[in-house]
Amino acid sequence: LPPAEVTTRKHFSCLDKLGLAILAVTWVLAEVCPSPALASEAARPQAPTLVECRERFLAHPEARESAMCFYQCAQAPPARDTVQRELTALVERHPDHGWLALVLGHVEHLTDRKAAEAPYQRAAMTFRRLQDAEGEVLAGMNLRVILLAQGRTQEAAEWTRRVVEVASASGRPELHARALIVEASQLYEVEQDLGRAFRVLKRAEALVFPDGGEGLKKQYLGVMSTVSERLGRLEEAADVNLRLAELARSTRDLFLEGHARYMLASLATRRLERDPTPGGREHALALARQALAAAENTGNQTQVTRALRITVAMLGNTPEERREADELLKRCMSLAELLDSNERRLACLSTRAVRRVDVDPAGAIQDADAALRLAVEGKDPLYLAWALRGRGTVAYRTQPLPEALRHAERALDAAEALRETQSDASSQAELLATWVGDYHRLAGWTLEAGGATGQGATLPTRETLTRAFAVSERLRARTLLDALVASRALASSEDTPERRAERGEVQRRLVAVQRRLLDAALAEGGRETALKELQELERHERDLRPAPRHGAPDFASLEAVEQGLGEDEALLAFLVGDDGDVSGTSAGGAWVLAVTRSGTQVHRLPERTRLVAAATLFSGLVERRDDSELGAAAALHAQLLGPALAGLPPTVRRLLLVPDGPLHDLPFAALRERPDGPPLVARYELALVPSASLWRHWRQAPARAPGGEALVLADPDRALRQPLARAAARERTGVFTEAARLGALPEARREGHEVEDVLRGTHTPARLHVGTDASEHALKSTDLSSVRVLHLAAHAVVDAEAPERSALVLAPGSEEEDGILQPREIAELHLKGALVVLSACRSASGTVLPGEGVLSLARAFFEAGAHAVVASLWPLRDDEAAALVERFYRHLATGAGTSAALRAAQLEAMEDGLPPAAWAGLVVLGDASLVATTPLERGGVTTGALALTTTAFLVLIGLVLGARRRVRGKPPS
Repeated sequence: LPPAEVTTRKHFSCLDKLGLAILAVTWVLAEVCPSPALASEAARPQAPTLVECRERFLAHPEARESAMCFYQCAQAPPARDTVQRELTALVERHPDHGWLALVLGHVEHLTDRKAAEAPYQRAAMTFRRLQDAEGEVLAGMNLRVILLAQGRTQEAAEWTRRVVEVASASGRPELHARALIVEASQLYEVEQDLGRAFRVLKRAEALVFPDGGEGLKKQYLGVMSTVSERLGRLEEAADVNLRLAELARSTRDLFLEGHARYMLASLATRRLERDPTPGGREHALALARQALAAAENTGNQTQVTRALRITVAMLGNTPEERREADELLKRCMSLAELLDSNERRLACLSTRAVRRVDVDPAGAIQDADAALRLAVEGKDPLYLAWALRGRGTVAYRTQPLPEALRHAERALDAAEALRETQSDASSQAELLATWVGDYHRLAGWTLEAGGATGQGATLPTRETLTRAFAVSERLRARTLLDALVASRALASSEDTPERRAERGEVQRRLVAVQRRLLDAALAEGGRETALKELQELERHERDLRPAPRHGAPDFASLEAVEQGLGEDEALLAFLVGDDGDVSGTSAGGAWVLAVTRSGTQVHRLPERTRLVAAATLFSGLVERRDDSELGAAAALHAQLLGPALAGLPPTVRRLLLVPDGPLHDLPFAALRERPDGPPLVARYELALVPSASLWRHWRQAPARAPGGEALVLADPDRALRQPLARAAARERTGVFTEAARLGALPEARREGHEVEDVLRGTHTPARLHVGTDASEHALKSTDLSSVRVLHLAAHAVVDAEAPERSALVLAPGSEEEDGILQPREIAELHLKGALVVLSACRSASGTVLPGEGVLSLARAFFEAGAHAVVASLWPLRDDEAAALVERFYRHLATGAGTSAALRAAQLEAMEDGLPPAAWAGLVVLGDASLVATTPLERGGVTTGALALTTTAFLVLIGLVLGARRRVRGKPPS
């Protein structure tokens, strides 16, 4: 199914569809005259006569309503020429009456859009001369639409900027809100910059609600429904459209209610694609029928066509539903021809192609090809990607598989073209996340073509493995890869010294606001005000960030990864998709590619929905700390790893795991082949990597010379003496409430001293800061170029809804800092290949964005230049975390690689009888082989080397025997 068709760039600004230029003045005038596009015939008021308008104007020539009367009169076609002549004469007699010129533009637009430009231009200049902000804003908004219709985008952009500037300076909230909505429309319609459009709309929201007029609320909700849906913010889009539907219903606005009902149905189909659930199709079909009924009420044939298409797409394959679908499709095609709309033809053709694929393959191919031609002609990458997706589906079910692969690959090219239109990395990631299913589908189809599903191969196996691996890499952690690899490209021309200075000022203001939010004495009203100010500053700061640098994508090929792996390493790349989509076509399924130096094998996995349930159950059982997870651990091991591990060369001792979907938060270390057997970490070193391309990037970095130092910050003391007021705020305070309530970490302080002692015998001595010295200022003021190990033993707060507010909680250290070290600040630390150890709860967890991965604190350190991060998937007990980390450093100090040191520490914790909850949550991310320090030589022998080997061997023997004893005494539940 396509994204909601209403998201075309013409929506909500093109006068052919909604007439927003006319509404600009209408809404300001208390909705004197609803637009014909938005009002039913029954609700439309009777037009006044020209005589009545003359009388009104003579009585009140200065009143806006007097000028508006002429536009109402012109709604009757026979009167338009006369009204136009009357207004032209009045404009000449009253050169300082901007409203007459504006209304003349409205009247001209009814018959000749181009002719409306001159009166709109005159109105804008008149209002500017008179310093009438409202008039200039409205004239500029209408002029902008006229210019866009003529393809004069640069001039339209200049008028957009002028409108926003004048409205902002006016001090009038409603006028400012309207201008911001226009700016957002410019961003997403013309520049296709959805992320900035979304942030601009969020700025407008506080001005629109709760005090804005009904018309303004409709305008805001209408644009926001489209932008949020296009970004893949489905839950937010659903909430917006529910509000829009209720507002439209209460004001008897049939057109907007029809639009909202259609969007709700479309969003239900999108959610069904993303997360298939029992009864999901039936629910989406019910919403589609509601949308069709609402569209019929409007009498608007475009809305009816859209609703027909989505209803057909959700109908099943019973004889009754097939007959209904055939009838609705006939009507869909007829209306598309009547409207002479290529967009509607494309939608109806693509839907009919999928519906008829099993009964008329030749006709399905013909329809899909016709839809694709229309998409190519339209030159819109969104519609092209959608048409190619449909063409691929038809080819998969009717033609040789290589033909389907060709179209599916082109669909990804179109989706990635959409990604490149976004001006910030987070919006790029959000947009691409909406296409993750297409990557899974193409990868699965490619493997199927090589015979991986047991069917006859249509392409050589090696070729399909290479191509599927390439699809996998195109999907994963793209913005992180761009940030690290494309950093060699030239900086954006927009990243000027002035822009950097402005961003620095915004960051200073952010710190000041966050310091207020952390103040226990701040009253509730002040807290709400500060939160609103913070939101505005956060959006401004994101707008000022340098645009992503688009160097050539540096994806690792399968051959390059195989050659780069050691004999003792294997990379397991997981692709976790669904088995089928809503049309019954293969959605690619779930797979694991097991890559070693000697070659690559592929194995089928249970589909995503089954793995989600299994992984959730396992994680919950681990938290119980009573061995109840042993059976689930063995089951998941069999499903995810069994065949892959069985096929690995016997030399493999380290697994590099590239997770996907529900596997990002899975503690792989605690999986085991049998309930009574040792866990996976007893057999292998383990590390999680965001992608093979990033692993290669880190692995190929030049080795650093011995030396440098470790910087250790432990048990930060914020010196807060009063608890934060607990009165509930109307808005979520998130990290600030939690950060202000956090207590001391005495074990972390002991841990810091222990790390200092251990590293004293290495080439990387530690510089320790504790208490109030363990500060954000100390970290930022340190020259990090010589830091080989950065250790932070502190509290972490994770905000799953707003990942960029997550933070490590340090002492401030100066008035210029707040002690809340957030991802945007972490990314600017300029680490150079360092190992970062985050001895902090949930520092490796957070929001999982499909494709991109976990938006965690650990990820931000990679952006800063770290090559490996040790972090936690879940909250750890203070004493257990300290003991585990101390053990890790003892092994690290012997010159062991990062994953080897963590494995040795975990083996010791298991030998002590600690449950997986105490040790399996600490993971290595990134370059597992990174050696962060080496021991000082004493008499020609490195200290600790022999001890490490002996200890690991004895611990492993004791672990196996101990596990057997425990299982015999207590069978797994």
